[in-house]
Amino acid sequence: MPRLALFLLAALALGGCYDSAETPSVATNELPATTATLAELHRMYAGTTVRIESDIVVAGRVTSHDRAGNFYRSLVFEEEEGAAELMAGFDGLHALYPVGCRIAVNLNGLAVGESHGVLQLGLYPAAGSGYATDYIGSRPALERSLARGSETSPLRPLVCERITALRPDMAGRLVRVDGVRFAPEGDEPATWSGTKRFTDADGYVVHTYTRPYADFADREIPDGELLLVGILQCDPASDGSCRYTLRMRDEKDCWF
Repeated sequence: MPRLALFLLAALALGGCYDSAETPSVATNELPATTATLAELHRMYAGTTVRIESDIVVAGRVTSHDRAGNFYRSLVFEEEEGAAELMAGFDGLHALYPVGCRIAVNLNGLAVGESHGVLQLGLYPAAGSGYATDYIGSRPALERSLARGSETSPLRPLVCERITALRPDMAGRLVRVDGVRFAPEGDEPATWSGTKRFTDADGYVVHTYTRPYADFADREIPDGELLLVGILQCDPASDGSCRYTLRMRDEKDCWF
């Protein structure tokens, strides 16, 4: 086994609100060198939340934002076919860590878990909480683990021309699914709030999820063929397949 894989395996075994208009900007610095890619970290994850007690540094570009309210106090970032969600724990993150900025996270003292197929980084959860990780909770605590670089360059979504192109190992990445239409089951409002079903020309299904507090939750879903962009989630279905869900960042992630 390569030295890096052994290092990661050993490490994994060890198991306030801000107004974005008033939030001071984050100092940009030279980022620390990474010791693992997000894809490597995810491959080494063994299915149970673990506390990290070694200096493992991962990095990537921010792909989510909380401006529209569909992401709550967390940052999703990705690089080299891997992604993770950092459970920051306070509001106004889009003003501090805009989409496309490069960040590095030192995992020492944090926990690694998984939620909806997405690698999650945060505090070790309290006993009986039921969550993969807990929120870090404050800006000073977050900045002890997180550094932001000066470069900003938004990533393009990974294009999937058919729903069948989606794979479980894409969970957490920003993806675009082409050629889908809203296809509700039963009589439900044609608004974004909650879980909504979409199908492509071949009858395959992908869902979206929108928090009821998102600023576009009560807006109507367009009629016709659409392109959907969002952070991909993957949950096991009853038949052993994967149920895919896109979590849009805002209403602009739906295109005609």
